[in-house]
Amino acid sequence: MSRKRIAEALTHLQGALKVLTLYPEGHPGIQAPLQDFTGDISSLLEAGRPFVLEITDDVLVFDDLPFYDTDTVWHLLVATIRARGIESISFQPGIEADEVLGILKILKGGDPADSTDLAAQWKDHEIVHASFREANPDGEIRTQAYRIYEESLHTVQKAMTELAAGRIPSTRMVTDLVVKLRTLILEDADALMGMAMLKSYEDYAYNHAVNVSIYCLRLGRELDLGPAELRAFGLGGLLHDLGKVRTNESITRKPGRLDDGELRLIKLHPELGAEILDSMQGMDPMARSLVLQHHVRFDRTGYPESLADSEIHPLADGLAIADSYDAITSTRPHQRSRHPAAAVRMIQEGSSTAYRPEFVERFIQMLGAYPIGETVRLANSEIGVVVSKNPRDATSPELRLVMGPDGSLLRECPRVDLAEPSEAKRKIVTALDPLSKGIDVAAVLELDARA
Repeated sequence: MSRKRIAEALTHLQGALKVLTLYPEGHPGIQAPLQDFTGDISSLLEAGRPFVLEITDDVLVFDDLPFYDTDTVWHLLVATIRARGIESISFQPGIEADEVLGILKILKGGDPADSTDLAAQWKDHEIVHASFREANPDGEIRTQAYRIYEESLHTVQKAMTELAAGRIPSTRMVTDLVVKLRTLILEDADALMGMAMLKSYEDYAYNHAVNVSIYCLRLGRELDLGPAELRAFGLGGLLHDLGKVRTNESITRKPGRLDDGELRLIKLHPELGAEILDSMQGMDPMARSLVLQHHVRFDRTGYPESLADSEIHPLADGLAIADSYDAITSTRPHQRSRHPAAAVRMIQEGSSTAYRPEFVERFIQMLGAYPIGETVRLANSEIGVVVSKNPRDATSPELRLVMGPDGSLLRECPRVDLAEPSEAKRKIVTALDPLSKGIDVAAVLELDARA
């Protein structure tokens, strides 16, 4: 079988996965690469034997043909397969487009109906002409971060789905999740910070809830909160927008500016969220207060207006910063995402008015001079993506280099520590827009997390 045909099939598969990751499932852009790959694999399967896609020793292998550019050309496909804990997928004669779409949805993750068990997902999506083999799990902290992040998305989806169906979500379910997030952040402060920069337009509400919880827990660690208070802070972050489930979706997903009537309705979500938490048996009262108060600004304007003269829990001011930072760095129906450095500047500008100054200072200290996910140009003209803070020097983070001095994409994306004396030539000159260089930041962060 020719290498060119195999490579074309992989290109179409990765293209379909990328569209499904970036846009809603019904987006018309998914159909062309989906049909192209289905046609490719059906043609290849005319040989009458299965075709196996696998990852072996960091090499992507399809029908025994190795593809070595796993850090550049095939980074999205490889990182996503790894993130799902899959070692190989065997495509069998008779496979149809619906089954391929099911596989893509499993790889993408985020379906509220999906079990966390891969075999159950395979069955739920009625995939009968393909099978998978799970990778052997390792205990490394960043692999744990991937799995806990995925579990977190699933849990939030389940809670919101139950609420939309008129049922009250389980307090134990969300509390147990936050305890897992808290444990991981206490073990490795920044293990989940890269995960919080992985965004999905379609699943914004779920990603946002999990990301805000991560930022709250990380800020709480910075503030030396005790275990119970830290758990309540993380719960408040996870559930802060739960009231939006009871707001008309035409408002929450409206692409343009909201009119006055719509604004009045959207501003009810903290009170609606507090009402939901009131009905959740055993819910921490502090988490309920944070949900109710997270849109009261530091100058005590904001909403609900009835709280302006009330005693506001200080951590509600911290939740407001976490909420804003993730919202600013995410693409939403009415807003394009901003770079992490731009989000930091906007939060700094709101210090003493929208945000509590001492929390602004600690939050920025937490992120580092160059937040994880920032794309930077170096003094030697290389370009890199920040993947980790550096405890030794806030201005010298750890990077994945993605472009050489000549502007060429790097195949290996090496990790460098700018605090090392040997890296003196690689001082950061400026932050830049990754889209202007065709850099997929999410893929780089996934690559680093899985390394």
